[in-house]
Amino acid sequence: MREFFSKRSFILIVATVAFICFAAVLIANLTDTAIEKKREYESVSQALETQNEENARLEEELKNGISEEEKEYIARNELGYILPGEHVYADAS
Repeated sequence: MREFFSKRSFILIVATVAFICFAAVLIANLTDTAIEKKREYESVSQALETQNEENARLEEELKNGISEEEKEYIARNELGYILPGEHVYADAS
């Protein structure tokens, strides 16, 4: 009878050690995942802050309107417009 309990105790000890090892590995993995998610959250938070600043700048620009110089720059450089009476020469080479 004594031999039965010692085998049973040994199996219980091995199972307990295996469970503790499994739990330690699982906790280490979850810790790594948590650290990664925290870094991702900080990155997304920074991007959100940057976007909110850009939105505030654009809202202020909408509220104040665009200056004549900005309008002329956009018309000439982005849309390719010219003033009446101007001549534009294109280099064909």
